[in-house]
Amino acid sequence: MLYGVQPVCAALRHRKRQFSELYIKSGKNNSGRIREIQELAEELGITLNEVPGNKLTEMCPDAVHQGVVLRCGILPFSPISVLPLPVEGKLPLIVVLDQIEDPHNLGAVLRTCGFFDVSAVVVSKDHSCGLTPVVSKSSSGVAEWLPVISVTNLTRFLQKQKSEGYWIVGLAEESNQSVSQLVRDKPLILVMGNEGRGIRPLIRKQCDWLVSIAGNPEVSSLNVSNAAAIALNHFYVLPEST
Repeated sequence: MLYGVQPVCAALRHRKRQFSELYIKSGKNNSGRIREIQELAEELGITLNEVPGNKLTEMCPDAVHQGVVLRCGILPFSPISVLPLPVEGKLPLIVVLDQIEDPHNLGAVLRTCGFFDVSAVVVSKDHSCGLTPVVSKSSSGVAEWLPVISVTNLTRFLQKQKSEGYWIVGLAEESNQSVSQLVRDKPLILVMGNEGRGIRPLIRKQCDWLVSIAGNPEVSSLNVSNAAAIALNHFYVLPEST
């Protein structure tokens, strides 16, 4: 059950899932986004049901459904073939998440990655949450279109990308080098670690730089999604005007 206006709308737009039925709260059909959801559902041949709000709450307990629920298949991970190859004149940025287990954190990081135009996100297969409805809702629907790739062995993945021309930056709170000292002048992979353990030792060994975010030492560290926002804002390159 996918819920929330933005996740459902994004899912219907990008069509990565299989769809079954759409449920909308009775009388909740005046907003432009709701009308767009209804039009997309009609275009895709999805059965539309108008139901009381308490029915939606029964379907998605403890969730902020915003009057919209979509019965659908799981969101698949993207194939590794979607990763951009470093080419002259291009500066792709990939984010690697080493065992992020909290779906709210993963969703928030994906939203940040979408905002700062990250090319793709790569997650570890083990000890990482899947692309659940909570992830999609926390990402404000970004999970429905941003390429998210799951790999079995992050160490081998990073080694392969280094051989292709990527440079690897690991975010580690104990580092004496600030992320602000780096310049995005080459293809980069930003690695972020588990909420409690950080980046694993074998992954650290693949990093060309370990950097930190400067702040009050009385606070041990930032939430991973906040850290991602600061680091990605630093690395963000404005699109060239056309």
